[in-house]
Amino acid sequence: MSDGTLWSTDLGTPLPIDTDANPDLWGFLYLQVDKANFKEWLDLHLTGIAMIQGIELTRKLRKFHKNFYEQTLVTLRDKLQADEAFIYHAVPLQLMPLVMHATRFHCQAPDAASCEGIAALTVPHPEIPEGQQRTGSVAFASPYLGSDGVRVTRSYPADRTIMMTSVTYHWHTAPGLPDVCLRGHHDNPEVIAAAMEALDDFARTLRLPGAAH
Repeated sequence: MSDGTLWSTDLGTPLPIDTDANPDLWGFLYLQVDKANFKEWLDLHLTGIAMIQGIELTRKLRKFHKNFYEQTLVTLRDKLQADEAFIYHAVPLQLMPLVMHATRFHCQAPDAASCEGIAALTVPHPEIPEGQQRTGSVAFASPYLGSDGVRVTRSYPADRTIMMTSVTYHWHTAPGLPDVCLRGHHDNPEVIAAAMEALDDFARTLRLPGAAH
């Protein structure tokens, strides 16, 4: 990998979505990985984060993160067909990690807010009382992906004890280029609130390699 950046083309194939985010704050979750390389990555990842955060990396914590990332890999790669996935390093290891995944897709709507998937995020879930749901949408420009962007936040009860919060960024790009959607969620609203500025900063680093800026 290149010094000072999260990505390098020496990973083997052209990157669908690129970024020059601070690698001390953001890590890359390899969606295509074998068991041996996953174990090596996980050990290095957890050891590094534990050292930075000054906490003991117990067997319980290792198992918690191993199970989380194994499930996340399957969900992002096989169910959501994500192009890239990123890990925010500042979340305490005792909590669920904050993983953001990016996906390219084509939308023929006139603007970002009208794209079917994004518009659906602002519609209350029919099976959850409307008063228990919170949504917000603001314009969100990108220096690389253009000014026609939107950030949608949504909070909703996952069950009786957990309030899930999601953050979604979507940019409606120039004709001929795929739109880019960056999305993640967490079961602790305080984590999302504390990370929002960092999430915004990270979102602005995303770009499509080779596209004119």
